[in-house]
Amino acid sequence: MDVGVLSGMVNELVRDHRIPGAQLSLYSGGTLWEVCTGVERIGSDVPVSVKSRFAYGSVSKVFTAALVMQLVEEGEVELDTPVMEVLADIAGHTAVPADHPMHEVTLRQLLSHTAGLVSDYEGTPLRSPSLRRYFESVVREGHFGVPGTAFSYSNTGYAVAAYVIEVLTGQSWWDSLESYLAHPTGLDLAFIEDPRPGRGPGAAVSGHAVNARTGRTEPVDFYCESTLAAAGGLAGSATDLVRFGRAFLGEGHGALDADIADPDVLAVMGHAVPAAEPFGLAAGWGAGWGLYPAGESLWLGHDGTLDGGSCNVRVDQASGTALAFTTNSTTGLAAWFDLVGELDRTFGLRVGHYEQPAPAGRPCDEAAALAGEFVNGELAIRVFPEGNGGKLRLDADNGVSGTLTVGSDLIFSVRAADQGDVLFSGRFLRSRKGRPADLMQYNGRTLRRAGEICQAA
Repeated sequence: MDVGVLSGMVNELVRDHRIPGAQLSLYSGGTLWEVCTGVERIGSDVPVSVKSRFAYGSVSKVFTAALVMQLVEEGEVELDTPVMEVLADIAGHTAVPADHPMHEVTLRQLLSHTAGLVSDYEGTPLRSPSLRRYFESVVREGHFGVPGTAFSYSNTGYAVAAYVIEVLTGQSWWDSLESYLAHPTGLDLAFIEDPRPGRGPGAAVSGHAVNARTGRTEPVDFYCESTLAAAGGLAGSATDLVRFGRAFLGEGHGALDADIADPDVLAVMGHAVPAAEPFGLAAGWGAGWGLYPAGESLWLGHDGTLDGGSCNVRVDQASGTALAFTTNSTTGLAAWFDLVGELDRTFGLRVGHYEQPAPAGRPCDEAAALAGEFVNGELAIRVFPEGNGGKLRLDADNGVSGTLTVGSDLIFSVRAADQGDVLFSGRFLRSRKGRPADLMQYNGRTLRRAGEICQAA
């Protein structure tokens, strides 16, 4: 692999997608390649370096999962023990009603998004680093589904996992992340938000809102609710992410100052959980890692976005390969999809990648009945008629918006033009009563119809 060719590839993608700054770190065949390009913030002359910290977004979840695995190795907890047993024994939680679904929830379910919790629930911002009050509000908020039966991507679940970590370690998730993981291994991580007294946001590059159609670029501050820090609140470099990923490659690939945990314990993060079928997101999910196909093999991986940035990581245990791509732009996800294709065409490196399901060739003849609002926790998606041509439009709270293409199999796709023409897919599910769309699966999340048919906007 020629580093000059690799650098030229990244620079071309950055130009095409109007990305202010990016990093690519690639470890393969015992060699590490690093590419940095652009600036940390438009209007500044600070170049992106190998040490620049980018927002990891949801990739932060693999670090929270690794913390849990350390506690599993130490015998502090088992993945399939109901978390309420741990919380009742150590933290004295006894007020949760006996018939509450939380009594059935395990750590394995929390880490594999099969705990039945809502997708996003911020709760009240933390004034202190303790997550106890947040957990109690999650219990009051209620469950979305039956624990252990289905996949629905949940930031809330990782916040609950972080609270279990706090109870077991006797210190906050922030302190645990530093003392158990970052400091011993030498990983140079920072927090987007840090509620500990005297602490503030860690130094990171600036995010940028980039309009892919007009090219207009504006700096934005990265933000992650303190309650959801364990799900999306870390920042670091692509190289530190690759160093972390190499811990999952087995002997001879380590680059950390100390082991994270026993390799057999860490491997559980990539063992597929039977109930975890993340339609529209990945081929499967373990207790922390998503599973992404590349030919006959499955790569470990995770993707993350935070307003103004993107992060992608993949690890292939069979070939001993790990790579990470970080950007400070809302168009970074589109660049990642292009990068995966270029690595294959140029170097023959087939990176684990999930192909979005395509709608059936014949359009859905029940399109009008699909319109409505679908919700999961604080995430809401509206589907409504677009003009008079029988087309539908999708508008999501997270900024994704575009014309909806629905097939006769009720699988749909939507192109988010403002995010670099990225294609997202999902499907509507029929109810037992035969209606075509009481549930929607979108980007790994399951949403339930909220109300009456929406009128055209």
